[in-house]
Amino acid sequence: MTGEVANGIDKAEAVAQSGVAWQIKRHIPFGYAGLMLGIFFLTPFLFMVAISFAENISSGLWIYGFELTHYVRFFSPLFTTLLWVSVKFAGLAAIISVTITFPFTFFLSRYGRRVQVISLVFVLCVLSLSEVIVAYSWSVMLSKPAGISNLFVLLGFMEKSTSWARGYWSVLIALTWFNLPLAVLIQYPNCSRLDREITEAAMTLGASPVRTFFTVVVPILQPTILTAFIILFVFTMGAFVTPTWLGGPEQWMYAVLIGDEALQRANQPFASALAMFYLVITTILVLITVWLGRKTHRNLGV
Repeated sequence: MTGEVANGIDKAEAVAQSGVAWQIKRHIPFGYAGLMLGIFFLTPFLFMVAISFAENISSGLWIYGFELTHYVRFFSPLFTTLLWVSVKFAGLAAIISVTITFPFTFFLSRYGRRVQVISLVFVLCVLSLSEVIVAYSWSVMLSKPAGISNLFVLLGFMEKSTSWARGYWSVLIALTWFNLPLAVLIQYPNCSRLDREITEAAMTLGASPVRTFFTVVVPILQPTILTAFIILFVFTMGAFVTPTWLGGPEQWMYAVLIGDEALQRANQPFASALAMFYLVITTILVLITVWLGRKTHRNLGV
């Protein structure tokens, strides 16, 4: 009897130990991910928060303290003007990109699998191009010696070629073009999950394809459109190379301002405060995006 009790205890301990080992193995990936986030994200973030309240001194140095001077500068005319430029560029580029890509993405999802795969591979190839390559390509296309204006001269639309390489429209065009493949990939999953029977039922009841698109498809996928807009807006707000290369100081965006304060003016505390402001706005927009994604899933019945 005693031997049976001892064997039962040993088995219970073995089961408990195996359960503990399984729990440890289960949480190792999460622990590793948390450790990496702590080292490469949380630690730099805490340093940035501390520096944003520091006192700036000459030669790019600072003294740790608790000053709100850098945050008060947010309300200066220079900062509000540059912030408006960034919001305007990001908003317009996101609106134009979504307006162009949503019909394309929806109708692409109605084609066969082979056409969809080939198109998406091409979109991924375009997305793989860096911002530097895109900005340089547009600077060449909009230049006077080898730009699009030479084609217009050849066709008789212009008398002589001109340069459009630096200015408001060149920055907007390049930012919009850079957003197009990303917008397609954001909207494609929900467009492809939309039941074809919904649009077929609308057309069966007498609605034209155009009316079906605007009165049925757009309302159902409206959260997807808003999600794409928000993601593209946040993505474009961080543009650095395009406004620097294709625009002047009047077209500088938020990321260029942060880089200028940190590298050129050696004002690390103010640059950290700007980054903190951008991080807060980005976090709010990401939370809105998550909420819109859940709403889209409810509309699609997923």
